[in-house]
Amino acid sequence: MASFDSLRAWFAQKKAAAEGRMAAERDGRLVEAWDPVELAKGCPGVRTEAGLQGVAHTVRSGSWFGWVWLAFTVVHCFFMFKGFSAGKVRVNGALVADPSAWHFLLLGLFYVPFFLVGFAFTLARYKVILGPDKIQVRWRLLPFIGWTWDLTTGEQVEVRLAHRGAKSNKQPVDAIVVSSQGREVDFGAFLDEKKKAYLAAAIRDYYDANGSPDQADFIA
Repeated sequence: MASFDSLRAWFAQKKAAAEGRMAAERDGRLVEAWDPVELAKGCPGVRTEAGLQGVAHTVRSGSWFGWVWLAFTVVHCFFMFKGFSAGKVRVNGALVADPSAWHFLLLGLFYVPFFLVGFAFTLARYKVILGPDKIQVRWRLLPFIGWTWDLTTGEQVEVRLAHRGAKSNKQPVDAIVVSSQGREVDFGAFLDEKKKAYLAAAIRDYYDANGSPDQADFIA
């Protein structure tokens, strides 16, 4: 009986530790204010421009993983098309000695999701528009293909780097989390760490930490 109680206590301890770790990862850490001079220098790969809607930051989500994925997909696709042309590919166990245009079309459609994954990690872009009463995050995989998130901002705007489900090599990866009025928007988990840190600091600087949006500092 004592051994059973010890085992149950051990499981309870492990569960509490796991829950505490997950809570800490979800809470993340508040973004610290950068030196205005350092922030004004900008960040390579992040384009900042002021417009009628507010200040817009644009960054491409390029990564080595995405380029390697794309390179492998291109090579694999090339050899598959070459094999089809030579009549050396089997479909459902049957050798296709004389493939038609339909076969090539189906093969091309098969590779579309793989190319889209590669584009998502290389050519996709975030555009973060900071306005006095709203932050808008646009993620575009290709022109006119993607998603847009809006967050209405109130008197307090909080910027954190926290885990929101994304992992790299089985390790949790922090996203940029902007919250206000009980709601939040998170994005950019797979951005380059330097770009992610700069973008989070720029958002915090615009909304003057937890101050009023009306007193936000614009970045030239």
